Amino acid sequence: MILVFGKTGQVAQELATYPDVLCLDRAAADLSDPVACAAAIHHHAPSAVINAAAYTAVDRAEDEEARATVINGDSPGAMAMACAERHIPFLHVSTDYVFDGQGTTPWTPTDAIAPLNAYGRSKAAGEAVIRAAGGQWAILRTSWVFSAHGANFVKT
Repeated sequence: MILVFGKTGQVAQELATYPDVLCLDRAAADLSDPVACAAAIHHHAPSAVINAAAYTAVDRAEDEEARATVINGDSPGAMAMACAERHIPFLHVSTDYVFDGQGTTPWTPTDAIAPLNAYGRSKAAGEAVIRAAGGQWAILRTSWVFSAHGANFVKT
């Protein structure tokens, strides 16, 4: 079974359509509690974990940077450490906000990060602790998510 953090977001709703996927909502996995996130992994004993949940209020993060950093940094780090302990792969959905937005070429995984705002810093913090956790992990950076669900630029 693949365990997905997030249930109501666009990525999680798409993943939920596949068999053997369990999506956790906020009641089952509160991202403001890193210990609870790690405990959920140990409890469900999945074969892989995807973190499709995040603090995504980019503008509000300027006033709530500490909260955004717990949700986007500390909790994904706890998830990655739990996955490393269990020897299972961990996929984390991140953002291009970890970059400074300059340049004219596509970003590569090895490009230096330089977030310009609190949201980007919170996501960069998560990436750093995931890398430090060891184990099998991948970070997927995206500039925008769109699907048949939720509000997104394609539907707008």
